[in-house]
Amino acid sequence: MRRIFLILLLVAACVSQSVWYERFQQSKALPHPPISISLPDSEVFSFAMVGDLHVANGNTERLQTILTQAANEGDQFIILLGDIVDQGDKESFEAVETAIKNGGFEGKVLPLLGNHDIFSNGWDEFKSKWGASHYAITLGNSRFLALDTADGIIGEDQMEWLQNELRTSSSRHDFILTHYMPIVPGQRTYLRLSNQTEAERLMKLASRFEVTGVFGGHYHSYCREEIAGVEYVVAGGGGGRRMEPIKNHFFVQVVINQGNATFNLRLLD
Repeated sequence: MRRIFLILLLVAACVSQSVWYERFQQSKALPHPPISISLPDSEVFSFAMVGDLHVANGNTERLQTILTQAANEGDQFIILLGDIVDQGDKESFEAVETAIKNGGFEGKVLPLLGNHDIFSNGWDEFKSKWGASHYAITLGNSRFLALDTADGIIGEDQMEWLQNELRTSSSRHDFILTHYMPIVPGQRTYLRLSNQTEAERLMKLASRFEVTGVFGGHYHSYCREEIAGVEYVVAGGGGGRRMEPIKNHFFVQVVINQGNATFNLRLLD
């Protein structure tokens, strides 16, 4: 029985790798998400980030609240850390697009692909609206490196891409964005990258290249810890079932002030 279970796990892992690899190859040929962000001061600005909105049946009420609060805070853009929609359906993707436009954040969104976003035809919907599932964008003094970990893995090709991006970056801050985190600070949970070797490689890369922060979701709470000089921040506060230690819905505001980055937990009104 144990042998059959291990065989099934191996088959599932191979299928996941194959699906991820095909999507990664498509992503390389796609443009990064359309961005039109003008920062008055490249050294001093703020942005919002939130994961796991799980928008379903076109209901964007929580997203609208987040966008309104972020705008009132003066945040110049927002990062959506995956699981933007719950079932990969066109209706919900379109509802998110409408909410973003009505909330004043059109062209001011850095989206990540989560495991729920690739349900059904979700990848087709995602790429038609935002393009690549992995990309690098420089905004102000910061470089944002978005990974496709929607299958719970990074993959060798993407790891090499990330290393090259970090090696050639000249930004004051580098931020790695990933739906599945390599670690969920303070929590014993399986809700992180499925491959421990990849997780450890990612963390070593982050420390080696003095990355300012690794941001992600998948775990539906707020967890944060500095490890080997790198801030690991889980910001899965957008929706879905709540998890310890923060049971409220929330987003995280990141404030960049020259060489400093501070993190503010913003509970939803």
